[in-house]
Amino acid sequence: MLRTKLVANSALMCALLIISTLWIKFPIPGTSVLLTTQVLFILLCGQLLPPVACLVSVGGYLLLGLIGLPVFSATQGLAVIATPSFGFLLGFPFAAAGTAAIREKLKQVKGGRYWASLAGIVVLYAIAIPYIALLSIFYLRVFLSLSTLLHTYCLAFLPFDIIKGMLAAFLGERLMRARLL
Repeated sequence: MLRTKLVANSALMCALLIISTLWIKFPIPGTSVLLTTQVLFILLCGQLLPPVACLVSVGGYLLLGLIGLPVFSATQGLAVIATPSFGFLLGFPFAAAGTAAIREKLKQVKGGRYWASLAGIVVLYAIAIPYIALLSIFYLRVFLSLSTLLHTYCLAFLPFDIIKGMLAAFLGERLMRARLL
């Protein structure tokens, strides 16, 4: 029964992640990455599922997009690898699993879920920013300074992502208390 419930919840999180990509998306001026609610659902995944289930759920989402299904916010299929957005997509499974692992470690700590969400955001940016830098150097043949990278791909999104992280922690706590998942 527990295994079936875990598989169903993982599939539900994958479906919610796909929906989160499609319903709200708009660019922040000066960047090529769209603002979506994906980070909210990535962190919510980490708030509700164990780390391995997060990797499976978000990995399934990535696989669906890489084979060409229209689940990403902009570019579809393998072409997404050549976009800055892929840095964030690449970080999604690790951000979700990291959030879950830290949530489990801090379950007895007051505010542990909130710290777990913040840690998931750190993991996300720790993967996305270097990927974007490498993409710029090796594919676009443009060197972006650390200042440019941080202003364009981090600071423009970070305040929204922190809000999403706090919301994910709040929702995760309420859903687990209500035993809905």
